[in-house]
This record gives sequence, structure tokens and C-alpha cells, in this order.
Amino acid sequence: MTTSGRSVIATGGTGALGRAVVRAFLEAGDRVVVPWIVEAERAALMAAEPAAAGSGQLVWVEADVAEEDGADRVATAAGATDVLINGVGGFAGGSPVHDTPLEVWDRMYRMNVRSAVAMSRAALPGMIARRRGVIVNVASRAAFDRPASLAAYSAAKSAVVALTETLQREVEAYGIRVGAVVPTTIDTPANRAAMPDADPSAWTPPAQIAAAIRWLAGDEAACVRGALLPV
Repeated sequence: MTTSGRSVIATGGTGALGRAVVRAFLEAGDRVVVPWIVEAERAALMAAEPAAAGSGQLVWVEADVAEEDGADRVATAAGATDVLINGVGGFAGGSPVHDTPLEVWDRMYRMNVRSAVAMSRAALPGMIARRRGVIVNVASRAAFDRPASLAAYSAAKSAVVALTETLQREVEAYGIRVGAVVPTTIDTPANRAAMPDADPSAWTPPAQIAAAIRWLAGDEAACVRGALLPV
């Protein structure tokens, strides 16, 4: 195990992909700050990582990171943030645009885009002052394929792509790197339950996506800027 001792924020860390991301960075020796809202999800992650939770390597912050005050509390708890992983996200689909309620559009934007923007705004001033840092967003192949009946989700993930590319241009002069992973269907219990007739053998395990995120955030990817990495 490589010990790096970085300060890492992992939003969405209590979800299926998020738990794999948290584990990957804990194994690298990083201090990981995880925002949470649902107590049962926090408890599940704590049970999965008892040693890290007990040692202070895993830090909890109750916060809605789509709100400015919540994002600021998380950034304050992280201190000098080295890595920000914008892993909060949500999926909704199955209806054409004319049958998709506006509430779904709002929810997809809030979960997938606004959370990433709020956390980036909170973390970037410190990164700019120190002239270093990495931000990794989680996009989706749907941002490029844009399947029918997934317009709200695809539009939100397309916005994550635009955020990634624009933000890299804004902060590259400060030595900050921004990238995104672009997964296809992730092999999670929720996806298996939602698509019982599908073949999950072609889906991507969360641990493999987490490994790609850790690589983007690491020294091995120091020359990579604005990457949209298919996983």
C-alpha cells in the first residue's frame, strides 16, 4: 500500500460506487472526508471501514453538498484539500421528454451538476491559493450516447462534461487538474434490481471505476488535463 497522506473529499461516498472510491483512497493512505445525509448509509460505510473510522482517517460531515453552506462545511473539515471527487449523482429515466415531470429535471440537475459546482466552488479557493489540487467528476456514457427516454439524466451528465472541460481551462494556470470518469452501466445492487432481465456481466464493477478515479487523482496522471476517461 502506498501512503500518500492527502486530504480527500469524496462526495457520494456512502453510495455503491462511493464506498468503493472511499476504500480505494483509504488503502492509499489518504484521509477521506465523506459528506452524508442518510444515517443508514453512513452506518453501512462505517461498518465496512471500522479501522479507518476509529483512527480518524475517515471523517464524517453531515451536509447537503448541493447547498453552499453544506459544501463549505465539508471543505472546512477537509482543510487543505488535495483531491475533490464529485461522486454525488442520481439516475432517473424511462420516459420521453413530454412525459418526464419537471421535478425530475430539477432533481437530475441538483444531484449531478449543482452538487459538483457547489463543492468545486468551496474547494477551489484553497487549491488556487496553494497552486495545486485535483478534481475528478463522475460523468456517464449517456452524456454522449443520449438514449431515448433518458433526456433529463443525459442532459445533466452532459453538463458535468461541460463543467469538467471548462473548469480545466479556468484553473490550469494554477497547477490544478480536472478530469472525469465516464462509466457505462455500473454493477450495483440497485441497477440489478431495476434491470432484472439484463445481463450484468458487461457492467463495470465499482472497484474498477474507483481505481480509475484514484489513477486520475494520482501522480501517475500528473500530465493529464481535462480527461474524460471511459470506464
